[in-house]
Amino acid sequence: MKLVHPMNTVKPANPPREVWVFLLVRCPVENPKYFAPLGMWPRVLQVVRDGWSCPPGVIVRPGESIPDAARRVADALGITLPKEPALLAVDQQPAIDGEQDEELAFILDGGSAPEDAFANLPRDEVDVEWSAVENLERVALVHALRTRLLAVEPALLVEGMPVPGPGRDKRKR
Repeated sequence: MKLVHPMNTVKPANPPREVWVFLLVRCPVENPKYFAPLGMWPRVLQVVRDGWSCPPGVIVRPGESIPDAARRVADALGITLPKEPALLAVDQQPAIDGEQDEELAFILDGGSAPEDAFANLPRDEVDVEWSAVENLERVALVHALRTRLLAVEPALLVEGMPVPGPGRDKRKR
């Protein structure tokens, strides 16, 4: 299966909303620097095309469930997901007239992998890389990573920014 990046995805004519499923795949921290907070965060797998990076993901097909779409991404990466991958964040990107369609993105936990895990993936116009938290272009990934590492409720986001609500951001018990 070919790696998917938003820039090489065939889009249906005039969709009212694109629903995406992205996987957050982490590379464990090696030699964390005790006094460097950013050094404590794992790196995140990104798919790169034409200098633009995003998490590995797919557009949800009509009638397809979110977990099934996540398994398609995992298959393309050659990883195995748990039966029900954990939801880490939901991010809505409103439509911009004439420029972009509305996007609803579900970010699920893709687990962790060693640094060299994706060295042998086929590279058809795209590449993969491990990105540090400070280099993530999609803010929703930072919130998703925070959800995973701090065991807080999944992030509900609009344009990458948290939507306040009762009971949000409390640690899970």
